[in-house]
Amino acid sequence: MEAGKIRMAEGTLNEAYALFSEAFSLLQQINGPMHKDAANCCRYLAMVLYHAGDTAGAIVQQHRELIINERCLGLDHPDTAHSYGNMALFYHGLNQTELALRHMSRTLLLLSLASGPDHPDVAATLINVAMMYQDASNMSTALRYLQEALKKNERLLGPGHIQTAVCYHALAIAFSCMGAYKLSVQHETKTHDILVKQLGSDDSRTKDSENWLNTFKGREQQVIAQKQKGQGTVPSANAVEFLKAHPGLFQAMKAAAIQSGGDGPANVNRGRGGDERAAKAAAEARKTAVARGVNLRNGPAASVSDINQILNLINSAASASAASSGNAQATESEVPQSNGPALNGAKESKDTSRPSAKADGQAPVGLGASLELKKQKSKQKA
Repeated sequence: MEAGKIRMAEGTLNEAYALFSEAFSLLQQINGPMHKDAANCCRYLAMVLYHAGDTAGAIVQQHRELIINERCLGLDHPDTAHSYGNMALFYHGLNQTELALRHMSRTLLLLSLASGPDHPDVAATLINVAMMYQDASNMSTALRYLQEALKKNERLLGPGHIQTAVCYHALAIAFSCMGAYKLSVQHETKTHDILVKQLGSDDSRTKDSENWLNTFKGREQQVIAQKQKGQGTVPSANAVEFLKAHPGLFQAMKAAAIQSGGDGPANVNRGRGGDERAAKAAAEARKTAVARGVNLRNGPAASVSDINQILNLINSAASASAASSGNAQATESEVPQSNGPALNGAKESKDTSRPSAKADGQAPVGLGASLELKKQKSKQKA
């Protein structure tokens, strides 16, 4: 078995597989099939097959090791928990993420029972679970597991441990997948600092961390350059492109502009007749379009000139609203002082010969104005 470990470390997988197979047959003859040494031999066979690309064969050998550990060591033994963890990794290699996560949850449960929740093996298992969720594009859950693993490693092993550096590196990769390259640079910098202190700058893992750090910095610079280019573009052009990409939104804006055509400040002095004629004309046009079978909501794609008209309408409405707010403030400053007590809630003597305070103000345009005049005439006749 020791010779097989050496061959596996050297990368000669064929020789390692032959040695482990011979060791397994000898252990079965000496100790029987249900022995922990036979289980260890099955685990090494599974690792050799996995590295050789035979994931299905690796799962068969790992399942054999799992059965032996459950019967010989018990369900609440750390080796049994690690057997479930290896099974999860092999299933993940076959893209069976659901089975992999199921075995990982079993691993976490058994490790919590055997070693307690505050154990480095639990933190390492959390990292593996996070990697599985990350491959499944569930980044929020992956970040939650990674942050929990980082807390455990910092509390149990210290902030300068290599396993803590592994957590920082995993977080850096997760943030890079989300496009947060600034956070990736921060976490990978911590990883590199820890590895330099623990392993030195000449170690292969330290050099790999340095390469990752340079990669994240380059991507961050690219994002900054793209943002700077985006700030130099014309905002109206961006709005035109957005409306062209969302024609439904353009139709809704166009309908809202038609319906609110008589509500702007520039149209306050229009007469009642003009409003009614415009409403009747719009209603007749809609009836004619419906009778001809024209779909008003899902019409043809809008042209760029129509979109520019909508944008001009939005800009003019914004400037008009700003001007109206300024005029409103000016009129409020010119109100006589005699009206001040009425605003403060003081009682005034009622004068039936004068119209009420509501009548003094400008009545709404349209039907409301005519109703107010009729009310005043009826009161005078009474």
